[in-house]
Amino acid sequence: MNVIKEIIFSGLFLLLAVSAHADPRDDALSAMQRCSGVGDKAQRLACYDSAAVRLPGALRAPSVAAAPMPAPLVASAADVPPPMRRTKHSNGFFDRLFGPDGPKRAPQTTVAEFGSESIANGGTHAYPQPMDQDTLDGFSARLASYDLSSGFLVATLDNGQVWKQVSGEPLGHLTSAAPQYVATISRGGSGAYVMKLNRLGRSLQVRRIR
Repeated sequence: MNVIKEIIFSGLFLLLAVSAHADPRDDALSAMQRCSGVGDKAQRLACYDSAAVRLPGALRAPSVAAAPMPAPLVASAADVPPPMRRTKHSNGFFDRLFGPDGPKRAPQTTVAEFGSESIANGGTHAYPQPMDQDTLDGFSARLASYDLSSGFLVATLDNGQVWKQVSGEPLGHLTSAAPQYVATISRGGSGAYVMKLNRLGRSLQVRRIR
């Protein structure tokens, strides 16, 4: 009886290891499982004996390949995320400097308005600190072109805006074509906004000039 059980359980483990997807093997495995639920010992042994007869044919049956799992959807590194909505927080030093309403500039409620206060002065100064009326804290856009002739980045976005790097180490060069980059521009301090490029491991201090 022990020998029979060893044969049966060996066959069961082999079925599980080889495939649980082919129909003949599924049938044999189901038969084994049904036998385990038989309460009477004699009937259970008879059930196992009957199921064991089916093992050689089930093992010789051709395996059916499982359907391949669909490939996960991976977002492109150049996908453009939606604008960042305004998050209420304390302005600290700038509240004391400019008052509770922040610097005297127009509220920024659309991407077109974001950073526009520095266009008139050619990018010499900006007021990125949040105001109560602002509804955006930043946005992302793909680069349409860029200029590095001065060493500092001047980036033209696909929405027509132009932003220039105003401080820090000169960027020097970029290794890919402009459309491969997505710029995320958010609020900063010290009179400049912050630009991050998806393929660049550093942040740039920028102001809008168009």
